[in-house]
Amino acid sequence: MKLYADRPPRLAFQLFVDLLTVAWIAGWVLVGRFVHEMVSALAVPGEKMDDAGTSLSAKLLEAAGKVDDLPLVKDGIAVPFEGAAKAADQLRAAGEAQVEAVSTIAIWLAVGVVVVPVLMWLMIYVPLRCRFIRNATSTQRFLEAGTAADLVALRAMATQPLHKLVRISDDPVGAWRDGDADVVARLAELELKAVGLSAKRLKPAKG
Repeated sequence: MKLYADRPPRLAFQLFVDLLTVAWIAGWVLVGRFVHEMVSALAVPGEKMDDAGTSLSAKLLEAAGKVDDLPLVKDGIAVPFEGAAKAADQLRAAGEAQVEAVSTIAIWLAVGVVVVPVLMWLMIYVPLRCRFIRNATSTQRFLEAGTAADLVALRAMATQPLHKLVRISDDPVGAWRDGDADVVARLAELELKAVGLSAKRLKPAKG
């Protein structure tokens, strides 16, 4: 598999884009973590409500138990304490629900902050990168199989834009048929350059 171009300028550009992609993803992950931490901070009041409700409920139930155990005290004296403990439980439940809601929002916001820009970039980067790898790999195998310059030149005439072909020859097909070595070499080099391979990989055209 051919991952990078042979030619230094294109190789440098590919490495730069790959590093930029890694930095882009890492940067948005850091932003996502920051957003998660900032939103999660909104759960602090809910956590305090939860703690306060739990503590108050426990103390009220403890007080109710002690009052209920006192001698010469009518039954039911502990009921108000138990009612207050239930109210404290509701306070605890409200705090817990707030914490869960904030936690859920923090997670989804962080995911959205990371996924949207990263996905938008990858939708551009991945197809272009895969196309290069596919074309470069197939052409490299083409050459490794012993393909000569004239066949690579033929591929250039089938794949390269017309305006690039006419820069090499007004009649590239005719020149190829006539075995014009200079035109064939330039056509082959054009094709290899397009897929990021060096012309040094070429074998001489068949006689």
